[in-house]
Amino acid sequence: MKPDFDAYSLALLEDGRILHTSKEPGLKPLLTCLEQFADHRGCTLHDRVIGLAAARLIAHSRIIDHVVTGVASDPAELFLSAEGIDIRSDRTVSNILTRDRSAVCPGEKIALETPEMQPFLERIHALTGKS
Repeated sequence: MKPDFDAYSLALLEDGRILHTSKEPGLKPLLTCLEQFADHRGCTLHDRVIGLAAARLIAHSRIIDHVVTGVASDPAELFLSAEGIDIRSDRTVSNILTRDRSAVCPGEKIALETPEMQPFLERIHALTGKS
């Protein structure tokens, strides 16, 4: 199934069937999705943008085997590939930037600066307001 990023920014699929969609930007809808469907395995994720923070959350969840995205950062592609998760992107960039393109986005920065998983998760939850 080809992503429809006009209809959603994120979709979780299982066996070709859409389980969840969101139109919200950022990491918060991904966190919500991964928590809500934590008992699933072998899913496909369509996400408009995949940076290293999203990639680390995806791998940590263990529910996603395939990622399809419009834009992925180089670190995200390398990380997911090393974790055995298939990723297909329309475009690859050095890093995910803020909307005004003035800096590396906060999630990508946290992921690059915080190698240990628990501190990474704590910082991402603080960033997104998810507890």
